[in-house]
Amino acid sequence: MHLKRTFTAFATLLLATTTLAQTQSVGNATYRLGVPSGEVGPRDSSQRNVTPKVSADFAQPVQTSDFWSSLIFPFFGVQHSNVMYAHPLNAKAVAAGLELGYTTTPVFAAQDFLYPFNRQLTVSVEGLQAGRTSTDAYGDWTVTAAWADGAQSLKATLGHGLPFVYFTIEGGAASISAAASPTVWFNEGGVLGITVSGVHYGIFGPAGAEWTTGSTLRSTLADKDYLSVALLPDNSSATMDLFRRHAYAFVTDSRVDWFYDEATSTVETTFSYTTDLKENTGTSADQVLSALYRHQWLNTASQLTGHEYVSPRGTMKLAAGDFSTRHRFAGVLPALPDRGDYNREDLLELVREAAAETLPAGDTYNNGKAMGRFANLVHIADQLGATDERDHFISEIKRRLEDWFTVGGTGQYAYLDEWDVLTGYPSAFGADDQVNDHHFHAAYAIMSAATIAQFDPDWATQENWGGMVNLLIKDANNWDRSDTQFPFLRSHDAYAGHSWAAGHGDFGDGNNQESSSESMNFAAAVLLWGANTGQTEIRDLGVYLHATETAAVEQYWFDVDDAVFPASYPHEAIGMVWGGKGVHSTWFGAHPEFIHGINILPITGGSLYLGRHPDHVSANYAEIVSERGGQPILWKDVLWEYLALADPDLALSHYFADPDYEPFDGESRAHTRHWLYNLKKMGGVDTTTTANTPTYAVFRDGADRTYAAYNAGTAARTVTFSDGFSLEVPARTLASHSTANEDPNAPVVLLQTNRTSGKVPLTVAFTGGRSFDRNDSALSFDWDFAGLGSSSAADTTFRFTEVGEYWVSLTVENAAGLSTRDSVEVTVLGNGTPYSGSAATVPGRIEAERYDRGGEGLAYHDTETANIGLAFRPDEGVDIEGANQGAFDVYWIVAGEWIEYTIQVDRDGLFDILPYVATVPGFGSFRVLIDGEDVSGSKRVTSTGGWQFWRAVPVRNVPMEAGEHILRFEFDSETDKTGWLFSLNWIDVERVSGVSVEEDVPMAFGLGQNFPNPFTTATEIPYELAESGRVKLEVFNVLGQRVSSLMDTHRQPGRHSLSLRGETLPPGVYVYRLTSGDQYTTRRMLRVR
Repeated sequence: MHLKRTFTAFATLLLATTTLAQTQSVGNATYRLGVPSGEVGPRDSSQRNVTPKVSADFAQPVQTSDFWSSLIFPFFGVQHSNVMYAHPLNAKAVAAGLELGYTTTPVFAAQDFLYPFNRQLTVSVEGLQAGRTSTDAYGDWTVTAAWADGAQSLKATLGHGLPFVYFTIEGGAASISAAASPTVWFNEGGVLGITVSGVHYGIFGPAGAEWTTGSTLRSTLADKDYLSVALLPDNSSATMDLFRRHAYAFVTDSRVDWFYDEATSTVETTFSYTTDLKENTGTSADQVLSALYRHQWLNTASQLTGHEYVSPRGTMKLAAGDFSTRHRFAGVLPALPDRGDYNREDLLELVREAAAETLPAGDTYNNGKAMGRFANLVHIADQLGATDERDHFISEIKRRLEDWFTVGGTGQYAYLDEWDVLTGYPSAFGADDQVNDHHFHAAYAIMSAATIAQFDPDWATQENWGGMVNLLIKDANNWDRSDTQFPFLRSHDAYAGHSWAAGHGDFGDGNNQESSSESMNFAAAVLLWGANTGQTEIRDLGVYLHATETAAVEQYWFDVDDAVFPASYPHEAIGMVWGGKGVHSTWFGAHPEFIHGINILPITGGSLYLGRHPDHVSANYAEIVSERGGQPILWKDVLWEYLALADPDLALSHYFADPDYEPFDGESRAHTRHWLYNLKKMGGVDTTTTANTPTYAVFRDGADRTYAAYNAGTAARTVTFSDGFSLEVPARTLASHSTANEDPNAPVVLLQTNRTSGKVPLTVAFTGGRSFDRNDSALSFDWDFAGLGSSSAADTTFRFTEVGEYWVSLTVENAAGLSTRDSVEVTVLGNGTPYSGSAATVPGRIEAERYDRGGEGLAYHDTETANIGLAFRPDEGVDIEGANQGAFDVYWIVAGEWIEYTIQVDRDGLFDILPYVATVPGFGSFRVLIDGEDVSGSKRVTSTGGWQFWRAVPVRNVPMEAGEHILRFEFDSETDKTGWLFSLNWIDVERVSGVSVEEDVPMAFGLGQNFPNPFTTATEIPYELAESGRVKLEVFNVLGQRVSSLMDTHRQPGRHSLSLRGETLPPGVYVYRLTSGDQYTTRRMLRVR
């Protein structure tokens, strides 16, 4: 009996009024015992409290977030289990016993590939109809399920890699029913070989047992209580002999152990079994047959049998007995070293801008991301010598963590004894009621604590706040088997090589994990925390997790060898790994930036594993561009940082071409610039060289290498790299050395562009004026525009008039005659051709549906390949419907789309461009470009009152010369990136005499009333800017405390709006404030339930 659970029930009965008030101290920290008032613990889908579904003999910590967790956590109320994708066998508990199945052929749905569960057998006790199936015991990758129905009982042990399931039976004959008529091809000595629907099974009863055959197989098992059932790779006699020898070594436990060899930077992982040999006929082997996943068999020296299985994770290969794997560990850094050729004053200014912020309260995930953002900034500020800013970031992180680590704060942790789980409140994404994502949430807090520990070791001692950090690690992935407060390795699946995110896994496709990169963030955080606090066992846990999951992520999320995804599957990467499928999507949206980016963020010194395969990085980024139909419009900075691991020059070009980009909410402008410039300087990740410390990295740019190592110790040490290079590293310091032959007196060239690609004719602004000399020498500039022209100005423009690819170089020389050169590639794309064969005459009217010919990418970009309206030009991608005036309009315009028209201007002059639009929501905007030049800025399209109520949004006083031009509309939205924004019917272009009045540009700074107000789930906040500048939008409670920073970025003049999601605020009255320069204005809003 589980004594702790018995005591819990007794205590709950007698002390219900005091349990919520109990706290437990850990050094300076405290956590609550029991669910806090107003919060929830594990519940089912009907919002009812749920208890672990375990047998009376269960005596282990409650395990969640495993492939079999639906057995212990009945989220959807089923009292048996959902499909447990053990691989190669898959199983499902039902009232009558255990269903078994094996699927070899994938099916495709939307952007996913699936290996759906197909039952071939059900193993049972004759007459069994149990009311529930319980968890009886588990190992590190195995589980035993138990059924009881009066006199009949059944137990089954299954696990990852096991082709066998081991059964014990009481109260009746063994009964095995088949989903289709079985073919019996072996029947001898209690052993059957059968084939069901093309799948081969071996059934191994005790010696002397006899089977009656038919659609149901039955045996009394010679009055014994055991049998095993195995999935066979084929039906040959040799295979049957092999499996028969191993059929009676019943697994009773499975155990993983790891050893990190610091000298060779390798992790050796041992997978071992405890067995009960039921029979020994002289040929029986007390060894377990295991099918190894790809990330295992690629990295094992253990002998394989030659037999293989199909799985959603690719080919599995069979081995006999315990086995081990060896993975190279590629190192983790607390930050990139300070080697980039950035303008340090510019970078410092970005750091100072961030240092003006404070960290608000929030839920475990979003507040964790905010702390992680500051943790990255700590290292940059320290490298720049900005100690005040560094200490501000550290102080803010401490303030938030200490609040989280204190019962009664705005955030707190609670230990739920019944589930052996430590949960942070307020919670997010089901971390409380479904035990989801604990490793994701904890990772940010642990990484933040590790950063504090580097600079303030006393804070991180167990006697102060460090003990609570250790508990967060144990909750997500307990390394200490003797500590039964938490299960061993909750989130990490030691056999699968990666983690699972869902606490219950109660889905037909098994458990899942979306953000492999946030799981890797946990590993890196644990490693750095262990290193900075001198806890080697915790450090090595992080090393093991990082090395193992790197191998799994490369194979199962990215398929870097092109060997796991089905051959016809078209994608470079998937967003989610499920037990039975791979999904090119996410839980929260289908934007390509989300699908790819969720397995990239957050970018830290632990993210360098993403750069081990630069060709795949380039291909993966290219797929984002292809799926988006252009460069990313969301999470741009994160994706640029990822691209920089393969092509830092291209990443920097995108960065400079979009200076007003919206930062990802877990990223900062300072960190993005620091990351991009450092990788440009150092090059890509060198996977061939290791070091005798876990905190290292090596970069390669051609023949030059940069060695980096962090010393977490209290004394200086020498770090030795595998190529023989040695680096002296002071205590608590990140050191680096480059083999490049650089002159420290040479100037630093900073080449920036406002774009790196566009349609012909293409005018590009080139900036070199941010280049600098370390000795403050005067500089001269020499631009070479691919031999087409030159310039000696610091900043200049150049117009490309022919389609092609052009390398533009800038050479900067100082007074001493020392020079530095950099270059960038500019791609000039072609245009479409006029719809009617000749350009539309201007002045005049242009019907929107008569856009240029040439198709996707030349004449237009549409997010869908099909014309969903089909009313006109049905074979093209632009969506066209019939308009109320008998013509047509372009409709279902979505953010990121664009459309072009070739026009012929009769003579030089100023023109008003008047697109006629219609919309109900009013969330969209557009820009007008002439020959690639923005002539309008962002023009907001507000509601016209109906989808066929047309109104002009004028763009005034556009200068155009006589001749042919390309008129382009680019569509966007600040709040709705996927929905139908507005429709476009026609465009009038009128000549103006003098200068017309631009009635659409606000004349003053203003803040509108949010709508709706009061609100529950979401509200829109409109605001107007008369001039460009940095703008803040913040929310305060009635006490004047800032509770949310909605925006802090640069904005152009115009009418804008921003969406606020209601779940981020408790019900109440709030003040929202708009600030720009020395101007500010406020309004009130009310959130209700």
